Amino acid sequence: MFAKFFLISLFLLVGSLLASAFIKRGPRIRGCFLIVLICITFLLMCGMFAEYWYGDRFALLQPIFLSLLGLPLGLLAIRIGWSDYFTTAINYPLTGEIRPPFSFAALLARWSGLFCAILAVCIFIIALARPVAVNHSKLPPTQGIDIMMILDASASMNKQDFFPNRFVAAQKNAIRFIGKRFNDRIGLTVFAKNATLAAPLTLDHEALQELVASLYLGIVDPNLTAIGDAVGVAANHLKNSTAKSKIILLLTDGSNNAGALDPMLAAKAAAAYGIKIYTIGTASAPGDSIFSSAEDEIDEGLLMNMAQETGGSFYRAKDEQELQEIYNKINEMEKTDFTQSTRVSHYDAYRPFLLAGLLLLLLGGILSKLFFIRIP
Repeated sequence: MFAKFFLISLFLLVGSLLASAFIKRGPRIRGCFLIVLICITFLLMCGMFAEYWYGDRFALLQPIFLSLLGLPLGLLAIRIGWSDYFTTAINYPLTGEIRPPFSFAALLARWSGLFCAILAVCIFIIALARPVAVNHSKLPPTQGIDIMMILDASASMNKQDFFPNRFVAAQKNAIRFIGKRFNDRIGLTVFAKNATLAAPLTLDHEALQELVASLYLGIVDPNLTAIGDAVGVAANHLKNSTAKSKIILLLTDGSNNAGALDPMLAAKAAAAYGIKIYTIGTASAPGDSIFSSAEDEIDEGLLMNMAQETGGSFYRAKDEQELQEIYNKINEMEKTDFTQSTRVSHYDAYRPFLLAGLLLLLLGGILSKLFFIRIP
């Protein structure tokens, strides 16, 4: 805002200086006009630098009042240009031959009070323009996707057909996935023989990532795998969600061999609540490496049926690269169309200007009455 007016004022000032070199008439009027332009250009330059420094953190709600700055600046120019009309001359013989030496103290005594008063009035006018501090805060999404991640923490997740093992590979990819879902609430369920809600749905993704990184095998009894119970815990937490889409990401390397809830019954219950299940089998094929199991541990048929029952998909990851690609694919499939909204708050900042103006008036009075006393 200030840059445009500063350029106009600077152009007028340069034009006035060039015109003064050729126009000799009306020196007082020309001088007053130049003083006003110089002051206005200086104030606009200050405003431009303030705008550049503070950016959108500072604004004037009533900038029209800045037009009043011409009044005190005009009075200053008149006072300087026609100073002889404001002083009382003493008729004394031969006074024209006397040239008083230049004195900085005399100059201060003559002009310090006036300049302080004019500057104080300018600051009061800026306060009248209602300067405000602007605070931009991003609002959390009001509608997105709610995701419950289910992580298998059974003993078989310690196998090293993934580097360094299946569990660590699952942790790393879960953390990456969470970092890409900026606008979605995400929760976590951990299971083995038992299933437990490790984290409710939250937008605090950094805290959730730290929680996932802190998990370890043995955090729940690792001896068996209760897939049905894990889906039941996650679905129970999601069922009352009002999000436009509700998703469960189930990662396991085994088949259901524990728990009180049948996995297909849990999937049917999830489907009844509008919850979609994506199942990921995490284990290499038998014989792929020296770390592979002799027999396929994953019940692909069960995981596929659970996904189909809810409108989701089943994926098989045989190494860490495939696991990362699966998470990326799910991330692309379940995109959240959300425009980040911002709340703008204004906080009045006129008080420092009023205080500065009052201090300038006080300073001008002190200088005029105590330090630079003029004797008529």
